[in-house]
Amino acid sequence: MERLEQLRDQVRAGLMGLDGIQAVVAGNTDPSFYRRYLENAWHYAQHSSVVIGLAGSRCVNSHPALAEYLLHHALEELGHDEWALQDLAALGADMAAVHASRPVPACAAMIGFEYYTAGHANPAGLFGWLYVLEAMGDDLGHLVSEKVAASLSLPDGVNFLAGHGEADEDHTREIIKQIKTNIPAADMPDVIHVAEVVADLYVRMFQEIGDGK
Repeated sequence: MERLEQLRDQVRAGLMGLDGIQAVVAGNTDPSFYRRYLENAWHYAQHSSVVIGLAGSRCVNSHPALAEYLLHHALEELGHDEWALQDLAALGADMAAVHASRPVPACAAMIGFEYYTAGHANPAGLFGWLYVLEAMGDDLGHLVSEKVAASLSLPDGVNFLAGHGEADEDHTREIIKQIKTNIPAADMPDVIHVAEVVADLYVRMFQEIGDGK
């Protein structure tokens, strides 16, 4: 877990070093930055249950305990993309434009890498992606949702952030337990590799959002 914990710290520091995130924490959220974030969150959240379920199905014979967790977790992730759409509507976004939008390059790459890992590589490696994203929800979800809601006067426009801030503490604890208990040592290099790739892509996604890509 030491390398995963290092990556968690690295991603958190990388995010907190970005102008857009610093503005959020300072109580000066840029509405366009938040809108672009929600658009990308909507794009990747649409795939989460599918990717997690795909990895779970491929773990049934080789890693049954992981399969049980993943298939259950896939159900828990259903509908989270709707949270992002609700928040975009509360922000006054043009919903036709949202549906016509495309994810920034790093977000698109992360989605593709998730499918590659779940469907073609070692599906146990997907825990690297789960760890990075759930840990960031745990570390920053509550803080960021409160700051955004206050600075933009959007008490009903932070469902995605607040929902993950609430749920991801438990999810992170569960994922750590699965990694420590049910992932064989032989699979850990794949978990770490996936986490390293996703750590880079996740921070770059926010950089590109801030750049208006």
